[in-house]
Amino acid sequence: MKFDPHIHSVYSGDARSDPLDILIQAEKKGFGAIAISDHNVIEGSRVARSYGGNMIVVPSIEISSAKGHILGLGCDEIIPKGLSAVETIDRIHDAGGLAIVPHPFSYYRHGLFCKVDKNLGVDGVEIKNARYIFGYSNKQAKNLAEQRNLPTIGASDSHFLDSIGDCYTEVNTRGDDSVDGILKAIKHGRCKAFGHRTSNWLIAREVLYKKVLHKYPKRNE
Repeated sequence: MKFDPHIHSVYSGDARSDPLDILIQAEKKGFGAIAISDHNVIEGSRVARSYGGNMIVVPSIEISSAKGHILGLGCDEIIPKGLSAVETIDRIHDAGGLAIVPHPFSYYRHGLFCKVDKNLGVDGVEIKNARYIFGYSNKQAKNLAEQRNLPTIGASDSHFLDSIGDCYTEVNTRGDDSVDGILKAIKHGRCKAFGHRTSNWLIAREVLYKKVLHKYPKRNE
């Protein structure tokens, strides 16, 4: 099953994609599952899950720990930002989720392993994050995953519709195509990262929209 576990919606504050549009786009691209992993909020994830349909929506949140970002994959509750990395991971596990480290070596994007011990008890790392220029941080993440035998994740880290699915995770659910089945597959390493870099031209276009033209859609509260 193709799964994009790291997509941002308008509820992140720095993205332009409505949750319903994310579902439509992911389905068009042949995905069976997604996770809307907004920054420190869960509204986008909950809105997407409320629509139902054929797409599996895994609850998720991207948490700003004191030392870097951590995905709480499978979490349907807010975990406070600003906690230590260890406490953040513990809170994710207490909530029944998996602690996945996104862009772990990307310093300018709050990569966790730029600042903390790489032996933390995480459940997986992104080795293919589509938002990169040279790919060096992805290579470092892949090396770490191999050294520690950690599950490997691919994700678009999409902030706009065109980039959804640029990188993704293929999960072997062994027939259990559900939220629990996906989480179990990742936890046991039945997953593999695929994909390609998001076009730098498209990223530059989004910077123009957001930073210069200030074109942000309204949230559906």
